[in-house]
Amino acid sequence: MPAAQRVAGLARLFCGKSDGRTRLQRLYQDGSAKIRLPAVQGDPLEAVLINTAGGMTGGDRLGWTLEVGAEASASITTQACEKVYRAAADRAETNVGLRVGPGGRLAWLPQETIVFDRAAFARTLDV
Repeated sequence: MPAAQRVAGLARLFCGKSDGRTRLQRLYQDGSAKIRLPAVQGDPLEAVLINTAGGMTGGDRLGWTLEVGAEASASITTQACEKVYRAAADRAETNVGLRVGPGGRLAWLPQETIVFDRAAFARTLDV
């Protein structure tokens, strides 16, 4: 029997103050982790995190690193609620790193997590 295909994704965002407003300075996306930036005038910079796989189950891995520079501001959310499905083996893992420079502001506003029966899930939040 072939191995099950697993979700893997990594995304990083860094925004900083430039010309009097918060602007995207670096963006990296890999696998199923995507970040979209709605067209919004002024601060805060808005970002939406998306898992294109739609949900997670055993063996899936997602990582998000979100950085706001000095005096910058950002509001970050997820596209939809996070869904963690039944795991046949292993566990799903999500790692989130949030960093804010001096005088910066970050509104971390993810949607709720729905954990289904027999799910196995671990989250690390490093602020």
